[in-house]
Amino acid sequence: MANGTNQERSSPGLYTLLGQIADGLSTRLQIASIELSVARDNAGKAAFYGILAGFFGLFSLVFISIALLVVFWDEHRVFVACALAVFYTVIFLYLLGRARNFASTLPYSFAESKQIMQADVNSFRGALRRSQGTPEEAPAAGAAVQTKEADNAGK
Repeated sequence: MANGTNQERSSPGLYTLLGQIADGLSTRLQIASIELSVARDNAGKAAFYGILAGFFGLFSLVFISIALLVVFWDEHRVFVACALAVFYTVIFLYLLGRARNFASTLPYSFAESKQIMQADVNSFRGALRRSQGTPEEAPAAGAAVQTKEADNAGK
């Protein structure tokens, strides 16, 4: 009979805890959806302007190249054609290097949401241990380092 009484006493606490977890998850999902919406809008605008700029930049380079070839057609057409090809190759390689550098230094997506959710999980674990009467364990010193290494591996 004592076991039945203990289960009845711990059940309302467990239901309350589960309700709080559900509410917290709902809030976290709303935050993540807002962050996703903002990131999607920003990426769309950046892609649109980047494509538009690239399109008009390509047109200007084509017309400048044609103009240079027409001006130097009689004396130095081969030299100008080769110089233009080298110029475009150097610019392409420079921009490719910048794009790779930019992509490698981008911040993690949803970094704040990940931190909040990790704190929620740790809080839930602590509350669950307290409700079971188990003493809480201190996080291992290498746990934070392992998490950061795992995040970097996903990049």
